[in-house]
Amino acid sequence: MAAHSADNPPNERTKTPPPLPLLPIKETASIMMLNNDCLMSVFASLPDLRTEVAVSRVCKRFQAVCLAKWRYSHMYDEFDLERWRELLPCYEDLCYFIRLMQPYIRKMNVSSCLCTLLKDLDEMQIYVLPMVTSFYYDPDDIDCYPSDRSIQKMTYLLPNLRRLRLTTPIQGRYLSSFKQLQELHLYEDQHKDYELQQDYFDDVCTKLVNLKVLDIRLFDVISKLRLNNCVHALQNLTILKLNLASLKSVLHEVLDLPALKQLVVLLDTEWYIPALLNVDAFDHKIREVSEFYKIMERKARQIVGFAVDGYYMPLEPGWDADLPIWSHQKLQRLAICSWTHAEDYLERYTCMSNLRLLCLRNWTYLSDNVLLKFIESCPHLEHLDVSYCRQLTPNFVHCALNIMKRRQHSRFLDGYMQRLEPPLLIYYVLSGFEDYVESKKLKNSPDYKGYIVFMDDFPARSERGLSFVDRGYQFDFD
Repeated sequence: MAAHSADNPPNERTKTPPPLPLLPIKETASIMMLNNDCLMSVFASLPDLRTEVAVSRVCKRFQAVCLAKWRYSHMYDEFDLERWRELLPCYEDLCYFIRLMQPYIRKMNVSSCLCTLLKDLDEMQIYVLPMVTSFYYDPDDIDCYPSDRSIQKMTYLLPNLRRLRLTTPIQGRYLSSFKQLQELHLYEDQHKDYELQQDYFDDVCTKLVNLKVLDIRLFDVISKLRLNNCVHALQNLTILKLNLASLKSVLHEVLDLPALKQLVVLLDTEWYIPALLNVDAFDHKIREVSEFYKIMERKARQIVGFAVDGYYMPLEPGWDADLPIWSHQKLQRLAICSWTHAEDYLERYTCMSNLRLLCLRNWTYLSDNVLLKFIESCPHLEHLDVSYCRQLTPNFVHCALNIMKRRQHSRFLDGYMQRLEPPLLIYYVLSGFEDYVESKKLKNSPDYKGYIVFMDDFPARSERGLSFVDRGYQFDFD
């Protein structure tokens, strides 16, 4: 047997090495060790609001993270009690959620009975919503009119309200208690049993010093509201919408308002005829348009836009031949709708090179050629509304695209490509080329991208339907 090596004694070679010392086992990482950003990512995978509310009840930190998630998502900026009831069927969860969101709710659109809503909020101990600046009341039950008491409670609930729209009849008591109110919209294109009381309306005009937008139009009867006692107080008013009957006696005073930028007039469906006049001999047509021409003459230098509902405005061909606006050529917005006369006279408006919006909705006779002249002559045109114009053809779409491409190419040659023109927005609902646009899928066509955008809606800040402005006319001033 071989001798054992002196360097490797048998005992040392066969001896098992001692075990390593055991390290202390640490605790499993807790979710509380994550920072708030990580928690936000984790909570983003929660399936619904009900689960989020349950998680937020665990501790104050989870509550803060969930609240931040709700706030920054902006999904709950608008108060929607009916929807929230569906998401949170447990009443305690609902109250808990609303109390947390109470300082952050910004808008309220209410379709249920206002009195019932206010009672529900009282039961939840929600007495003030300090950040709500916009309130829109359009109840499903058309007979659910807001009482004076409900309006008074709203003044406490919404102390910082800026914009108020009510579609139901209202007497107007306590409206002047919304001290921060800037916009009051009371128009709805339907019958109302009554309108504001004159005394309360005077209080609104004189006490709401921040009022900038006032819409008191009454749709289907002669408005009895008068501005004689309060027009002097509307120094900050920028937009005024009213019936012709309310405007007649204060036309000059209204036109002198220093901040006025827009005036919208609704023609009355009934006429007041003095007893001394013969009904058969009374000329409604002259009475209806006289204020329109007076505004044209008085404010010609400041007019940058006007709109006319041709179905109701009794204007004959050539009515605009001698308008004082031609010498200034400042029009940026032009809307002449529901017209049954020939299109020839339209060409004179192509001299308005600053035109940005052209609305010719519901024209009986309107050809491609006239529209193409506008696109060619008005390089700043951004909105073209030809809804309900059935005489137009798909050829207009191709020719308009060629004009836009040629214009962009010309600007490229001139070295102006750093500042590209915006695309032309064409509103085409029920127009002669609507089917063609849909069948050829031109809305997503790369050939039109950057040049033309097809819109299946109406321009912003216009009425919906057959006319840009309901049953009357509108003026925009610079």
